[in-house]
Amino acid sequence: MVQIHPSLPIYVSSGSYLYPLESFSMRDKLTAIIMASCFLLSGCIGGEEPPSLIDISVEMEGAPGVIHFVKDANNGSSVEQMQVTFDFTGTESSGGALTEFWLEPGDGTQRISTNAADSKTLSRDYVSFGTFQAYAGANDSGGNSASEEMMISFNGAFHLNQTSPTGVDEPADLHIDSMNMNSIHTPLKLEISSTITNVENTLVVPPPDDVEITWQLFDPSGELIATHTQVIGEGQSYTWTHNEENPMVGGWELIIGDAVDNENVNQETTALVSF
Repeated sequence: MVQIHPSLPIYVSSGSYLYPLESFSMRDKLTAIIMASCFLLSGCIGGEEPPSLIDISVEMEGAPGVIHFVKDANNGSSVEQMQVTFDFTGTESSGGALTEFWLEPGDGTQRISTNAADSKTLSRDYVSFGTFQAYAGANDSGGNSASEEMMISFNGAFHLNQTSPTGVDEPADLHIDSMNMNSIHTPLKLEISSTITNVENTLVVPPPDDVEITWQLFDPSGELIATHTQVIGEGQSYTWTHNEENPMVGGWELIIGDAVDNENVNQETTALVSF
């Protein structure tokens, strides 16, 4: 109960002015007194939420990391997935026995969970790259729940290798796939390194010759961003590198052209998309 001493004048603030309470109507007086009571009691409006009875602690292993995409000459790819383990060993509850540990991976895949009595860890295999907002949580027998936000980041590395004693007549092009659509960040950099080797001829026919290689990098809109042409001598190699800061989101294309017939080459090309 809030008591206001009758002998003291009461003022109500409005903007930068103070007005005596007695100048207000009876209805406005009651409203002002109720608001003053709420302010003094610090509970009528708002107030802090009670602390969670679950003290959640999650350790993460396996991220940040790199997910590797191995491309073939037809743009087929195999993915070397990245496993991340979430350890809930440090999680405790004062509201009941822990019953479930769960994870929302953040990459668009479904939530996974485990019985807390069976395991204190959850593992998730990530197969796409980007920066994801994951949520790791726990429930107990008292109906309490708590979760923790976890940011998980994976760079994407694309590899196209054509290496053999005889080489290939025409090097393949490299398609650089876009990041996962659920990524909360865009890439910071695209780094390309492409090595072409003019395979040394072991036969007289065809006679040894130089090769002329042209690299062309196209952004997702189809615009030519960078190009370079290099003549490579018999048995020699050349590496072309190029970096793009804050690259446009989407699929990029690296076209590699060989202007000389009957002269084989090997290539080792990598594109790294980093966050």
